[in-house]
Amino acid sequence: MIIYTAIPSPLFGYKQMFDAIKLVDEAFAVGYFKNHLEEIECAWIALDGDKVVGWAAVGDCLLRCIVVHPDYRGQGVGKRLTEERLKYLGDCKEVISYAWIRPDGRCMSCKNLENFGFELAKELPEYYNNTRQACKYCGGNCKCVARLYVKTQR
Repeated sequence: MIIYTAIPSPLFGYKQMFDAIKLVDEAFAVGYFKNHLEEIECAWIALDGDKVVGWAAVGDCLLRCIVVHPDYRGQGVGKRLTEERLKYLGDCKEVISYAWIRPDGRCMSCKNLENFGFELAKELPEYYNNTRQACKYCGGNCKCVARLYVKTQR
């Protein structure tokens, strides 16, 4: 059984965050950890026993990073983490999120965001160039695109 736990800042599980983000890309984890740590208000981890299988965060009406272990994708972990984050941001009139578009055009979180009523606002070329020390798809100079999504709430 997977357990979901909210961890308010500043005690939001630095090790769990780093371990979870490394599932996607270790270089990205290092860059994200250095550049965005202070912007996180609250984070959630999904645990299967003592194994981190998902991690997601929010900050200032923004759905920040979300990662799900590859072995647990398609099992509702990302959906549940997004539900928890939107509930936490219930007082925000608008919630925004960025989705990472890989060079092959794949987007891990676009469908999840769209299923929750987010609408594509615009694409941002080379958005991750300044935040990644290295990209496992592009090399040292990340050319990945981001999509900015917006959701208007009640």
